[in-house]
Amino acid sequence: MSSGAAPSVYGLTAPAMMRPGSVRELGETLARASAERLGVCIVGGGTKLAWGNPPERFDLLVCTRGLDSPCVVDADDLTMTVGAGVTVAEARARARAEGRVLPLDAGRPEHATVGGVAATGDQGARGAGYGRVRDLVLGLKAVLADGTEVSFGGRTMKNVAGYDMTKLFVGSFGVLGVITEITFRLLPKNEAQGLLVVPLASLEDGKALAAKILDSNLEPLVLEATSPRLLASVGAGFLPHEPDVTGGRLLLAGFAGHPAALDRFVGDISAWAGVDEAGLLEGDDAEAAMDALAGFTAATQPVDAGAVPDGWSPDRAAGNGGGAVCRGDGHCLKARAVAPISEVWELARKAESLAGSADLPLEYRIGAARGILDLWVGFQPDIEEQAGSLAAWAAGLRAAAAATGGSLSVTDGLALLPEEFDAWGDVGASLRIMKAIKERFDAGRTLNPGRFVGGL
Repeated sequence: MSSGAAPSVYGLTAPAMMRPGSVRELGETLARASAERLGVCIVGGGTKLAWGNPPERFDLLVCTRGLDSPCVVDADDLTMTVGAGVTVAEARARARAEGRVLPLDAGRPEHATVGGVAATGDQGARGAGYGRVRDLVLGLKAVLADGTEVSFGGRTMKNVAGYDMTKLFVGSFGVLGVITEITFRLLPKNEAQGLLVVPLASLEDGKALAAKILDSNLEPLVLEATSPRLLASVGAGFLPHEPDVTGGRLLLAGFAGHPAALDRFVGDISAWAGVDEAGLLEGDDAEAAMDALAGFTAATQPVDAGAVPDGWSPDRAAGNGGGAVCRGDGHCLKARAVAPISEVWELARKAESLAGSADLPLEYRIGAARGILDLWVGFQPDIEEQAGSLAAWAAGLRAAAAATGGSLSVTDGLALLPEEFDAWGDVGASLRIMKAIKERFDAGRTLNPGRFVGGL
């Protein structure tokens, strides 16, 4: 067992932990846990442990960091097969050494694992150009709750009832099985990359400029807009200058490709925005800045893989039953709203209006090409009325997102909201199908029980 600080989920430390060193060991562990009806939570680098609802049972924590092989690049076929426990930073470096790019954008890439990125389906700011994680995965291997090893995609395609199982597993939050190996599509190495930082006077200016970029022949890798104080509040030291405008907002437009295309990208956007090119970051500086953008939504305290033991003490796990689950702690609510690209700007305005009415400090980031709005809301626990204001803000913005056909999920600080506030919200009629798939793969509700949408 570990003698150091153990990773926790919503403040609850697992009575037993392990880090399997092989797929076989993982399978044996899950088979036993399933037979004993234990609740198992899965962790890679721990950068997304605050996402989702508290587990309804938590008897065992399994860390996948020991599943760190293979890590093989096929440069000619533009593919890479990698163990789920390999960090995104390690996988990127391996691809780069072969003259290729692994198109994953994860916060805290030195901690985040490729398995965790696949399980959450979370793609950072570079998702504007890279696309969704599930569209980059060509195949994967996993271990089901009963210990069965399965593989999907490519030459090993095994579909179930007509579903594309690779796409089902990506973004399933580990409730169907534990991903052990993934084959990704790679991209050729970029000759040049840059990030243009454009001051904005208002949301309207940002919306108009973003629309012009998206309607053009330019192909942005990153297209994000920030609220006035966001970058300063997170200590973003990558800014080339302090924005000198009344609104204090910024548009960040990134590009990767041929140097001549980068020149055109910078020139066109600068002309449309009416600014010079002083806000341009290039090369390694641009890459570091884009990594920092992805890191805004990652946990501040990722898991120390060394704190998770290689073995598992089953005696400590047997008969625990999970106990009471704490909903976590913190003084900042983090949320993510998803809406059509044409609606996300108005949703940001709605978030500002609701927060202003309740006197809640708010910062946010708009994924202008992704239809994503990441939000941070401050909270003073010694001010009793703010608890109700925070709940009203979250409920109001969730309703506004739903009205656009979108959604709002809580990504950290769920403990600050009423017990009945679900982290994911209503997913509609699709929940029936999702429950049927969960029943097919994990009828005993062993894996991450209750953490995903609809209490899956």
